[in-house]
Amino acid sequence: MLAAATIPYDPEEHDFTLGDLREHLAASLPYECAMTAWEGFSGAIPQVRVATAVPLTIQIEDDPEYVPEEMAGLAEEAEGVLSGDWIELLRRCTARLDVMEAEEDVQLDPTQPDVEAVLVEIARFVDGLVRDNVNGEWLVPEG
Repeated sequence: MLAAATIPYDPEEHDFTLGDLREHLAASLPYECAMTAWEGFSGAIPQVRVATAVPLTIQIEDDPEYVPEEMAGLAEEAEGVLSGDWIELLRRCTARLDVMEAEEDVQLDPTQPDVEAVLVEIARFVDGLVRDNVNGEWLVPEG
């Protein structure tokens, strides 16, 4: 399943668990947030489930085999679109939070107000920004 949105971050600057993220989201937003897991080929992958109108899940992707290279590609793609400070941040990122639909047969749209509110709060949590993979746009939280 492809991520509807991606929030890159530098794990050396932001050391947290999904439990920490769940607590932050539960305290900051009016949506139920719970720990869950996706059963993959190599075992369970921990996730946070957020009960927005179209429920979403969040998981950490930090595989050193390909995530840093993907983040470098995002930085190149963002040149001329984002400020130099954001490009530099993307170049330092070696991990990301992937946001996906929690249920099959639905499409998560990052522009929906409830979903966007969650994405913005996650980006604030890691002092970052959001790549909306559905609409091909960047979302930079204010203040």
